[in-house]
Amino acid sequence: MLQCLSGELALQVLVAPSLVAPGKGLFLCIYDDIDDDSGAVEEIIIPQGTPICGYARGYFADEAEKNGDKSVGFLFSDANAADLTAVFYNKQLMPLSDALWAVYQERCEEGNTDTSNLLFGHSVEISTETGSVTIKADKDFMSRIFIPDVKEEDKYSPTSLGIYANDLAFDPDSNEEQYFDNSERNNILQLVWRLAKDENTGMAVPTWPVVVAKQDIRLLNTVPMEVGLQYGFNYWNAVLNEGVTIISNE
Repeated sequence: MLQCLSGELALQVLVAPSLVAPGKGLFLCIYDDIDDDSGAVEEIIIPQGTPICGYARGYFADEAEKNGDKSVGFLFSDANAADLTAVFYNKQLMPLSDALWAVYQERCEEGNTDTSNLLFGHSVEISTETGSVTIKADKDFMSRIFIPDVKEEDKYSPTSLGIYANDLAFDPDSNEEQYFDNSERNNILQLVWRLAKDENTGMAVPTWPVVVAKQDIRLLNTVPMEVGLQYGFNYWNAVLNEGVTIISNE
């Protein structure tokens, strides 16, 4: 069992053999130091959006590796994705629309009001009148699959623990609605992209995903509890039907 401690939360983040899937899983519990005279921590409240650990460092490619099941697609296709998707930008958690506005305003200060290539792999429209932000995936753009590439010495570092999180909602007999109901109950983590501004292109680009609390989490346990991350119904459909292994953004 490998572990790391998260900031001032007295939160223990561990990697250990999974209870639900082959291989390892990600576990959380209260850090209980029997040698600490300051008193035992009986409860932790982890607010929604709190970073738990990094997912992994890596690179972008046209397709996932054949034997990998930890690849993540950087794709936003829903009509309201800009307002509903959370990202980290300038070390702050915010809606994607706010991050794109910030990048756009920086561009404007530099004398560039073009929004067409404001986001990696997407086209963006910004209305200065209404403040609305609309994004669409660039159909001709291919290199949007994030492939984790973790060095041996970083295998169990805080920046890479997220790749061990399993999807606790999967049931081969469930339909799409049942899957998302299960995920709402069982998966308390989610992936959030970290964005940065590319100084050469002035574009917002993804660097790596971060694992955060999907909701407020109340921990009372000092015994490690396995926690889950939603892979998406399309992911499991592809695995069962085609053997494809890509984690979606659902």
